[in-house]
Amino acid sequence: EVLYMIDPLDEICSQSIVDFEGHKMMDINKAGLDLGKSEDEKQAMEDTIKEYEGLATWLKKQLGERVQKVQVGDRLVDSPATLVQGEWGMSPMMQRYMKSQTTSSASDSAFAIGSRNQAILEINPSHGVIKQLKNAMETAPDADETEDMVLMLYETAALIGGYTIEDPGDFAKRVTKLMESMGSGEASGGSVDAEVISP
Repeated sequence: EVLYMIDPLDEICSQSIVDFEGHKMMDINKAGLDLGKSEDEKQAMEDTIKEYEGLATWLKKQLGERVQKVQVGDRLVDSPATLVQGEWGMSPMMQRYMKSQTTSSASDSAFAIGSRNQAILEINPSHGVIKQLKNAMETAPDADETEDMVLMLYETAALIGGYTIEDPGDFAKRVTKLMESMGSGEASGGSVDAEVISP
């Protein structure tokens, strides 16, 4: 059973509900989500985790304190990565709610550090972006393009998950740089003749 909770107060109210009619409540945005895989699927996932373990470790090193850890997951289909919370972590909505209740700058700072360190970057090993990033790590780990890929992976995952990115200006520069590189590739592909037809 899937229960959609889309109102801001839903998450607050659900904190006191452990189960309902014998069904344990599970937050899909939390780490450790069990999708009921078969033994063969679990074994295949374990093999995939071993294959991408090096990438996960490297990503954690690149991202530093932005995330608590990086792990390989199987919840994603179309997205390359997502930010999830640990078992006792708070969603972005709850973080904003709690932050709005604080008054002193010191408590704001302490809250920001604590909530940020709860975030876990979960990557989708079957996505093309993750495969490209793995190749970039192996062939050109120190290239500027590789660094941009790492940060864009993290920032897009954060935006999709409802988080606030640290520096929107830097994110915009990376997106612009990506668009410029795509545009230059198309420009070198040749010219297109246009014909004007008189009415």
